[in-house]
Amino acid sequence: MRYFTILIFTTLWVLNSYAQEFGTHWVSYPFPNDSSEILYRKIYHLDQKPLKAEINMASGGNTRLYINERNATPSIFNEGARDSILLMQTIDISRYLKKGENIIAVWYAPGRIRNKSKQLSLELHGWYTDSVPFYHKADETWWCKPLKGGSYNEKEHFDNRIYTTEWKSAEYQSSGWVHPTGAFKDTVNYIFVDQLPYLTQNKLQMVLEPYQEEFDHQGCRIDFGRPFRGTIRLTIRNASKGTTLHINGNQYVCSGEMDEQAYYRFHAEHQKDFVITWDKGFRRSNITNIEGLEISE
Repeated sequence: MRYFTILIFTTLWVLNSYAQEFGTHWVSYPFPNDSSEILYRKIYHLDQKPLKAEINMASGGNTRLYINERNATPSIFNEGARDSILLMQTIDISRYLKKGENIIAVWYAPGRIRNKSKQLSLELHGWYTDSVPFYHKADETWWCKPLKGGSYNEKEHFDNRIYTTEWKSAEYQSSGWVHPTGAFKDTVNYIFVDQLPYLTQNKLQMVLEPYQEEFDHQGCRIDFGRPFRGTIRLTIRNASKGTTLHINGNQYVCSGEMDEQAYYRFHAEHQKDFVITWDKGFRRSNITNIEGLEISE
């Protein structure tokens, strides 16, 4: 019975994934643009802790998935589409769920193809210990909101002063949030493929140490000795609130917290050198650690 249920859910997802291109399942922030990052959330009540639960997720952009405030993203970030190929992700979230309220949250950023309204397609399914199945999907009952201080248009902008991690908690008050809409008719159509050939995409492969560093009062150049695909990650301590760093043109605004990290959240670059500039008053001593995060193609 259990395996029959799995087969039914898998079949429905595949069929529905093709149907999505007719606008039947996509959800989007009602007033999208080419660069805004969007936060999505929904609380589901489960009768008991599931024995097995999975999320099937697709996106026209790049995403991060959170379950009950925990990062359930299997990669550094989920890449939703390559060229016009849509990559469906299947993620086992059994260990994150519990009896009662469960918060499913998705952080969305635009992808390489600027598709404003095919932002998220998500299905939650599984079964309880008594083999009773359950099924939910992202629809107009979800909530969404643009991330203030967060955008991605070729380069990332992230203002950590106004970002709150509480948005992905069940206790968070969703003031100013709105319900999403479906896809618009004039959007990009994708070719659907299963995620199996891309299971290793954007996985952390190696943490690199700098090979050479050059600093002055305006910034620095970090050389990792060889090109790699990924991001630099800076651990910053005791920076003044509002201090702005530019990392190869990507902008990070410091929160002023004791420890914070600046890195690319939704894309990777193939680089050997990273050039960092900063505001007057920032010091090399404010950077306590420098790493290169090499991720898979």
